[in-house]
Amino acid sequence: MNLPDGIDQEFLDALFAAASTENGEAVDIYDVQHWEVIGEIRCSTIEDAFNSLSHAKVMSVQWTNSGSYQRSRILYRFLRQVLRHQESILGLSQLLSGKSRVDATEEYLDILSHSLSTKRALKHLMKLRRGSGAVPMSSYRVERKPLGVVGLFSSPDFQLSMVCDLLTAVMAGNTVVNFVTPQAAIGALMMKALLVSAGLPSDVWRIVVSPTVDLGMKLIPGLDYVSIVASTETCRKVAKQCGFYSVPVTFFGTFKNVAVILEDAKLWNAAKGCARAAFQNAGQSISGLEVIFVQERVKEPFEELLAEYTRDQLRLGTYHEKNAAVGSLLRPERANYSRYIVEQLLTKGGRVLTGSHARPEVSPTFFEPTIVTDLQSAQSLLTTEFYGPVVAIVPFRDVTEVIGHLTKSRIVNSACLFTQDMEFVTNFINNIEVSTVLVNDTYLSLRGSWQATMPVREETGQGIRHGLEAMYQYTRPFSATRLKHISWVPKDLRTGNWTERMTFAVMGINSWMSRHVTDTILIQALKTLWWYLRDRVIGPV
Repeated sequence: MNLPDGIDQEFLDALFAAASTENGEAVDIYDVQHWEVIGEIRCSTIEDAFNSLSHAKVMSVQWTNSGSYQRSRILYRFLRQVLRHQESILGLSQLLSGKSRVDATEEYLDILSHSLSTKRALKHLMKLRRGSGAVPMSSYRVERKPLGVVGLFSSPDFQLSMVCDLLTAVMAGNTVVNFVTPQAAIGALMMKALLVSAGLPSDVWRIVVSPTVDLGMKLIPGLDYVSIVASTETCRKVAKQCGFYSVPVTFFGTFKNVAVILEDAKLWNAAKGCARAAFQNAGQSISGLEVIFVQERVKEPFEELLAEYTRDQLRLGTYHEKNAAVGSLLRPERANYSRYIVEQLLTKGGRVLTGSHARPEVSPTFFEPTIVTDLQSAQSLLTTEFYGPVVAIVPFRDVTEVIGHLTKSRIVNSACLFTQDMEFVTNFINNIEVSTVLVNDTYLSLRGSWQATMPVREETGQGIRHGLEAMYQYTRPFSATRLKHISWVPKDLRTGNWTERMTFAVMGINSWMSRHVTDTILIQALKTLWWYLRDRVIGPV
C-alpha cells in the first residue's frame, strides 16, 4: 500500500487498534485519493454512546473545577506534541481527506494557530469583571462558568483540525461527547492521543462513531449544549430536536462566499487570492470562494490572470506528486455533483475558462479546478452551495447591483472586496448584510486574526467560531453582589425617609451631568471628530 510521507502501516495499525473498543458494525475506511480500503472501524452502539455520556458527566465536575493554569499547561504541552508529530499529522490528513500537501499544511497550521489563540484567550475568559454598584457602598463581580457536557457534531471534511472546535469547548471548562463519522474518527483518535499525552483526562473528550447524526440525537436530552457543523438540512434536524428538549445549540450549515473585484483593484493579487480560496481543499471549505463579481472594465484581464494562475500553479494530483496543489474530493458522489453543477452553469449561458472534467483515470474522487464565466443570472447562483472545485464569474457595471444580490441571498456569509478606495470600503462595510468582509484578501487574514470572530447568519447557521466570543458560547454568566457596612432599608418606610431623599439627590446629580456635560453637542462633536480622524489615519480596517 502506498501511503503519504510521514505515516506507515505500523502507525495506521496502532490507530485502528485504538478504534476497536466500540461494539457496532464494521465500516470500511478509505485512502480517499486512490479510493482504496485501508482498514475498518467499528461504529458505536446506543449502549456505547450512553456509556460515553455517563463518563463525560462524571468527569464534568472535576474538569469544571480545574483552573485556567492547568488547562493552559495542557495546551502548551499539546502544542509541543503537534510540532513533534508534524509529518504524521500532514500524512494522515492527506490519507483521510484527499488533501494536497499545501492544503494539509494549512490544516496543520490552523491547529497550531487556534491552539495558541485559545491559550491566550484563557486569561480573558477567566478574568473577573468587578465594579461598584449603583447603590452606594455596594459592589459586584461577574464571572463565566462552564455549561457542563457539550455535544459536538464535527465536520467530516476536516478530520484533524476539528480539534479546534473541541478545544474551544474543553478549554472553557466543559467535557465533550464528540460525534464523528467513521472516516473522521481516525483523525480524532490521533488528536485525542496527543491531548491525553499532554495531560488531558481521557474522559474529558469522549468519541462516539456514527455515520449519521441519528445516534447523537438520541443523547441530546442528556447534554447541556450542542454544536454542529454539517449541511443546513442536517443542522435543522438537530436544532429541532434541541428545541424540543430546550438544549441550547449553535450550528454552522451551508455557506456561500463571494468576491467583488472593482476596476481599481490590483488584479494580479486579486486573481491569486481568488484562485487559492476557490480551490482550497478542492473547494470543500467554509472559507471556499464560489462566486466572483468582476466589474466589466477589468473582466477580461482578470479572467486571463485567474485562468493562468489556476493552470500554472493549482495542479491536480495525488499526494505522491510534489507539485500537486489540489487534491481530491472526499467521496466519488461529490465529483458527480461538481459535474452536475458545471452542466447547470453551462445551461445558463456560462463559458468554461478551464477545467470542467472529472478525472476517473486518477481516481473517482478527482475533479479538475473549474472556472465558468459570462454568467448573467447572479441571483440563482446565490441560493445553492457548490462545495467543490467550481467557481463562477459574474460581470457587473454598478456595485449597487452586487449589493442588491447579496442582500437578497440568505446563505452568503462572507464577502471579499478588492479595491484601493478606502472610502468605498467604509461605505461597503456599513451597508452590506454579511457576517464578515475581507478587504484585498480572501480568507487568510481573517483566519489568522485570532481575536476576530467568524459569525454566521440566517440560513448559514447561528453562532460564532473563532475568538473569545466563541469561547463565551460554552459558558454561562454568573453574578454576585455585596452591600458593605450598611443597610439601605430604613426603619421608617414612610414617604420622605432618608433613603428616598438620597436616591432622588443622586438621580438629580446624574441628570444634571448628562444634560450639561456628558450628552452635550460639544462632547458628541469631539467624539465624532476623533472617530473621523482615526479612520482617516488608519483606515476603516
